[in-house]
Amino acid sequence: MALESIAERLLALKAIAQDSNTQKRVSQAAAFRVIAEYKNRIFVDGLATDLQPIGQYSFTSFYINPNSPQLFGVSSSAIKPAGKTGQTTFKNGNPHKTKYLADGYSELRNLTGRQNQYVDLNFSGSLFQSIKVVEEGNVTKVAYTIASEADKMVWNETRFGKDISTVSEPEQQSGTEAAQLEFLAILEEFDLQ
Repeated sequence: MALESIAERLLALKAIAQDSNTQKRVSQAAAFRVIAEYKNRIFVDGLATDLQPIGQYSFTSFYINPNSPQLFGVSSSAIKPAGKTGQTTFKNGNPHKTKYLADGYSELRNLTGRQNQYVDLNFSGSLFQSIKVVEEGNVTKVAYTIASEADKMVWNETRFGKDISTVSEPEQQSGTEAAQLEFLAILEEFDLQ
């Protein structure tokens, strides 16, 4: 290959790499690969960024009102007002307004049809749904789109003493691989692979 051809090829590669459509496609490919693995790690496998379990749900007993905002978006038909002894009315005849959960949050998850063997941060689904692929100019990234849900993640990281929200090393590698494959596909479109 002549030196002139190499120079032309390098200029063509530079133009493609600097093109805003290329940058957008490459970052989209990376972001969509990362978000799938990211959500699976946290909400299915229950793992922190270091790929260790996030933790265990609390067994500390408490009372919960079936109309609590904590239960919005959650099927709570199994949560009927009852005291520690299972009574639904007080001695004076007034009905209980809360449910006593002897096994704490772990019991609450069980009563609402959620797994309670390990922390997966998926109760109502609002935290899961707030994590989306968003575009900022030519850059596509994974972000928390609702501030209160981002705060919920920070609270959980503090509670469990774990970094959960940072993208893990395998997720970063997977995103890089997806970006590389997309860039190669673009080069193939221009017959420059």
